[in-house]
Amino acid sequence: MSDETLALQNKNNSQKPSSKKFWDFLKSQRGWLFVLPAVVLMAIFTFYPIINAFVGAFKENYQALHLEGEKGYTGWGFENFVRVLKGDTGTGGASFMQCLFNTFVFTFISVPLSTLLALLISVGLTRIKVLQKAYQTVFFLPYLTNALAMGAVFATFFTIVGTSRNVETYGLMNNFLSLFGIKPVDWIGSGSPAWHWGSLNVPWAKYIVAIIYEVWSGLPFKILILFSALQNVNKQYYDAAKIDSASKSTVLWKITAPLISPMLSYLLITGLMGGMKQYSAIVGIFGADMGIDYDMGTMVGYIYQYIEKGATGFAFAGSLLLFAVIMVFTGINLIVSKKTVHY
Repeated sequence: MSDETLALQNKNNSQKPSSKKFWDFLKSQRGWLFVLPAVVLMAIFTFYPIINAFVGAFKENYQALHLEGEKGYTGWGFENFVRVLKGDTGTGGASFMQCLFNTFVFTFISVPLSTLLALLISVGLTRIKVLQKAYQTVFFLPYLTNALAMGAVFATFFTIVGTSRNVETYGLMNNFLSLFGIKPVDWIGSGSPAWHWGSLNVPWAKYIVAIIYEVWSGLPFKILILFSALQNVNKQYYDAAKIDSASKSTVLWKITAPLISPMLSYLLITGLMGGMKQYSAIVGIFGADMGIDYDMGTMVGYIYQYIEKGATGFAFAGSLLLFAVIMVFTGINLIVSKKTVHY
């Protein structure tokens, strides 16, 4: 555009009335009008709660439900964080360190294990031509079911029905184990076996139940993603591997895994985030108290517990600590991905 044209355009703009300039400006910003509803909803339901939680976490003895005219807190500081980390909230219930430990166990065992199984199943599906669609549907069904409902049904596999004197059934899992001469285990009841590690309780039988469920419920989405990624792999790599007489394991780990590593990285990152926020399934399996005295409590369950008690200051502090933990592990995953993921 020449200088004369620009000068003429500026002259025309200067001669327009203010109302016309205003409407022209609005027309030029029409794109913002399309995203405005989403921005407003995010501001109300995402940004405001985050800011409110951050501010409330530093209000000592904060009570959200306080009388009109009262501040609802006694001062500012890090007391909420200190008391949460020490387990000295004075309200009983779940322990922060116990819930954090439980969450770590569920996440760092179930996420890699489910991703590995999803990879193996996806590779197997690519080699099955007959009833491939039917198998995909069967594997995807758990993803469409409510987590609470699945947890409740899943719990029946491990529940011992009856009393100590009159046991009606030891449950499907114990009946299966009895075929190998293994004695019945109280998987989710009050008599569930556990180890003790300092102040931490390690209910290993309950951990097994939770991890099996987490792996099973996490498979459908991961299979869908990995199966789709495998369809886009260049088949020339496999042809070359056949010529070189490469074994199946070599093809899987040296060709397939690197070629779909972006999807594997994505599933690991989102899996870690989802695992850290686990709550519904644990409630479905172990009840609203998340086991015996919250021995199977998760970080989200810990936060909800203090919201129900009205001690929102501790809930805010716990939520910020959980946010920090997720950010740290996500950052570590992204750093490692730069070296291991091939685009």
